[in-house]
Amino acid sequence: MIQKGETFVSVDEDGRGLETWKQENGFPDLVLGGRFDDETDERCRCYEISSNEYSTENFWIPLFKRRFKAELERGERPRILSVGCGIGVEVEMLCEAGFACYGIDNGNRTKDWPKRKFSSGLLLANAMHMPFKSDSFDAVFCGCVFPHVGVVGDSNITSETYLLDRQKLADEMVRVAKPSGLVVACSPNRMCPFDIFHGREAGSYLPRFNPWGSRFLLSIGDYKRMFGSAGCSKVESLPVEGFWGFVTMNNSIKGRLLSAPIKLAFRLASTRAFRFLRPSPFLPWVAVGGTK
Repeated sequence: MIQKGETFVSVDEDGRGLETWKQENGFPDLVLGGRFDDETDERCRCYEISSNEYSTENFWIPLFKRRFKAELERGERPRILSVGCGIGVEVEMLCEAGFACYGIDNGNRTKDWPKRKFSSGLLLANAMHMPFKSDSFDAVFCGCVFPHVGVVGDSNITSETYLLDRQKLADEMVRVAKPSGLVVACSPNRMCPFDIFHGREAGSYLPRFNPWGSRFLLSIGDYKRMFGSAGCSKVESLPVEGFWGFVTMNNSIKGRLLSAPIKLAFRLASTRAFRFLRPSPFLPWVAVGGTK
């Protein structure tokens, strides 16, 4: 249920209610609460396509196939929501893998949506004000979205309301998940001194220094507190192997050498024996899953 002035619009799986909203580039514009002014140059676009293809094939699809094995075997199509889906590659690939996947985003990369094969499930919306009924999805997930909520513009400077804004996002993700539904979030680890995702110059392999005390990134503990407060009965760290393909670094010998220790860290922390490494500064990336 969403509100526009005095008008309440219920958006269901058939899209009923969308006709009362304006269109942008052929997609329903249901944005409440502001937009995100992200980068849209061709270099960023190509990188997002290749990296999202890798993470979807090697992380998201296997994760959801394990979780919904019985439903898929019965011929059902579990409903999944990608929060902050960017150009929508993962939505397309998850639909092809047998899921009914939808995506929302409120940034500039949505201009790429007309190129997607499964574009009917893409909606312009702010994730802190989701245009869906409660208990709508079997799983709700996001990649590196939380660090970009509660910040000044598209920077790594947190605003005065960053805690409230991030909790609102967590609340919304849990709200639209079905009872016993899965909620997943991933991002760079706040506890690690190096940020392998943000702020790297084009062509550089040097990660951004993440100063101690900065609240731009999030830790496993941060996610556990937020999703627990939002209503998840169980929140735990997840294996991270398969999320990163290091698609740019693999293009050179130097890049492959520099990425080798990070790949090892991902592999070790994804095993049961070394899962204690997941919240530590040793691991630059975290993944957390919660059950409503």
